[in-house]
Amino acid sequence: MAAEGIARSPGEGLPRGRGESAAAMVAPEPAEGSVGIVAPQHLMLPDGLTLACGARLAPVEITYETYGTLAPTRDNVILLCHALSGGSHAAGKHHPDDRKPGWWDLYVGPGKALDTEWFFVICVNVLASPYGTTSPLSINPATGEPYGLTFPPVAVSDWVELERAVLEQLGIERLYAVVGGSTGGMRAFEWAVRYPERVQKAIVIAAPARSSPMVIALNHIQRQTILMGLMQGGEQGAQRGLALARMLGHISYLSEDALWRKFGREAYPEPDFWGVTFQMESYLEYKASTFVKRFDPYCYLYITRAMDTYDLAATYGEGDLSRALSRVEAEMLFISFTSDWLFPPSGQQEAVQTLQALGKRAQHVIIDSPWGHDSFLVERVKPQLKPILKAFLEGTAADQTPLQTVESLAL
Repeated sequence: MAAEGIARSPGEGLPRGRGESAAAMVAPEPAEGSVGIVAPQHLMLPDGLTLACGARLAPVEITYETYGTLAPTRDNVILLCHALSGGSHAAGKHHPDDRKPGWWDLYVGPGKALDTEWFFVICVNVLASPYGTTSPLSINPATGEPYGLTFPPVAVSDWVELERAVLEQLGIERLYAVVGGSTGGMRAFEWAVRYPERVQKAIVIAAPARSSPMVIALNHIQRQTILMGLMQGGEQGAQRGLALARMLGHISYLSEDALWRKFGREAYPEPDFWGVTFQMESYLEYKASTFVKRFDPYCYLYITRAMDTYDLAATYGEGDLSRALSRVEAEMLFISFTSDWLFPPSGQQEAVQTLQALGKRAQHVIIDSPWGHDSFLVERVKPQLKPILKAFLEGTAADQTPLQTVESLAL
């Protein structure tokens, strides 16, 4: 792993009086625990939100979850931002017999990177996602029917506004930190630019300051498979289109090295010449079949288009990234993965160099991982990623040592 972009801690002290040095806080490291059984929470905005496209969406229902205890001073809040197919269920389980916990349970809980013994973590399901917040699946009050393709376009800034509305309802004015990966990283970055006075620290994982032409191209193909399926086969065709879109999307989250390690050219035991002949193909079909059971094609269309329009330079700097990032006040940590070709380290390095040239506190850590864009979700990367997150979140001293190079994980 390589560390770039040296930065210093603001020295403001950890929330709730946890003011020891970073080294003292992480050694000895506390045992990890689970947040246990959690329940989704709901909030209604009767007057809705005015979106970046100019449309007024009302009412807006929001689903979110929280972990840990909010300090009386309300200064221990971490906003955790989920990725494209994630949701507000980030940690713990809804029922004791759930097969899997929340999507970032590896890092949220007592003694974990986002330590709920100290931090109050909140994760909000974004607009257009199918997990409880208003989306194309919701009923349009003007027609009494689901919105479908009449749902208004949404942008990353709309997701931030939705999160801001939840925080304000909870009486939270300032974030100790905002953390996110992939599209969640886009929101974390947008938070630091849009509301600089409200963010003390920001961690942006595998997300640049703008979507690249490659991302736009891949998203376009995925959307066209859904739309073609919808036009030719109705709702059933849209479901198959979503399955194909997910196959392409899933490949972009991996790496060639990871695919060789996992599948190579291993044949499928019962090959079908025009269907499944290799284990790689069987894996993609399996991932697609599970995905269509939990996601929605209309939601996929809107979320991927929001990714495409994400461009901090255009939104806040009239095309000038330096002008946009001059707004940032937070201490920022960017984390990339060597094998991520969807959002490669170069995109984050551009943002870090721009911030540093402006005199901002920013560092860039590149983790040597073969698992591609999805590395921040892979358990085998945790020994590398957890101490980086923990050191940045819990560092307090004004002369804090920048994050150091450590040995790559043996795989």
